[in-house]
Order: sequence, then C-alpha cells, then structure tokens
Amino acid sequence: MATQAKIISSLASLVDKPFDVNLQEQLKHIIDYKRANYTQQFLEKHPDQRGLFLQKFTVELEKAPTDDCMPVEGCVILRTTCEMPKPIRNSSVVFDFVGDSNFMTGYGKEDPSYVQDTAYNRFTKKKPKWFYMNNRIYIYNTTVIKRIGVRGIFEDPKTIAACACEGPACYSEDSEYPIALDLLNAIVRDTLQVELRKYLPTLTGGEVELDKLEEQMKRGLAPNDRA
Repeated sequence: MATQAKIISSLASLVDKPFDVNLQEQLKHIIDYKRANYTQQFLEKHPDQRGLFLQKFTVELEKAPTDDCMPVEGCVILRTTCEMPKPIRNSSVVFDFVGDSNFMTGYGKEDPSYVQDTAYNRFTKKKPKWFYMNNRIYIYNTTVIKRIGVRGIFEDPKTIAACACEGPACYSEDSEYPIALDLLNAIVRDTLQVELRKYLPTLTGGEVELDKLEEQMKRGLAPNDRA
C-alpha cells in the first residue's frame, strides 16, 4: 500500500535528502497538486473510469443561517457542518453521490434559484434536494436528516479528515494514497524531471538517468507497499 508519506519519503531518499523536512513539506504540496491535475486530465479523457478514484464519507448537518434561506421566506434549509473538500469536477459532475448516510438513496441536485419552486411543488416538496454553495452542501425539503453521505473525487484526499466523518472511510496519514499506479509513475517522473532535477546526478551531456531512478523508486514501494 503506497501512502503519501511513503511516496514522499522514497522521493526524498532518491535524491539523498531523507531528512530534509523542508523538502518533504514541499513535496507534499507538489504531489497533491500533480495528483489533482493528472487525475482531472485523465478523467476528461476517460469519464467512465471515475469509479477508480472515488472516496466517500459521512457528514453531519446543521440548520443554515437565515441569509441562506433568502429564496424562500420562512424556510428551513440544512447544510453541512463543515466545508466540503474541494472536488475534482468536470462539466457534469461535482459530487458523484449526495444522499442518505448509508449510501442507499441519493437526493436530487437542484439549482439554488429553483429552491422556491420545488419547496412548494406538491410533487417534489417532500423529496430531499441538495445544492452546492459557499463550499458546503445544502439540503432542503426536509428538517429531520441528521447526517448525509457524500461520494466524490477530491483535490486533496487529506481534507476529508478535516470534515466531520466517522469510520474507516475517513482518510488518515496511514491510508492508501488514492491514485492509479500509472498516474503515480507519471507524477514521479515529472517531479524528478522538474522539481528534483537540481538534486540529481547527470550523465554525459547533462541528462538525468530517469529510467534507473524510477526503477529504484518502484522498488522502494514494492512489493507490499504497492499491493
């Protein structure tokens, strides 16, 4: 299992800086940024493979401030108690699932400007709906739900732990870093070529022997760490 800590430790050791705390902190941000960038590019080409990158968690709800109810006078709208991790979105998907905390029943997504229509529509007023605003998920047409389930692909998987959630679905430093192995290999090569290039020995002509370094990196994560 490749955790982010293991990936960063392997990269730092590869350039003979295993105890450089500043470098490791920089690598955390670099790896997170490149993971989000590479993942989004991949999903734009292969949207059918979103399931390979999904994470899920549950989050508690609270009554939203009165200002958030402006479309409907006297309404009660619920919202998540914490801001959502930034999703990696495409043209049609923000979150892959918003619904019951057991992930069995999803709620319909609605534009905030239509809250008033659906709140008083006799066919939809009893069906929970959601919208995304100010980095939170809002739920309306219900006041009894205490917790919802959320599933999606997030820019920084660690931010899930900062939101209220319970159980093994939450992300920790010991969790597997959610990225496909081929994308991880591409990120490693790119990081070696760009951010870590100045630390690497060069061959005749000034070229870095990337293939050999990548093999060393893979051995550092194999076999059990990449299982």
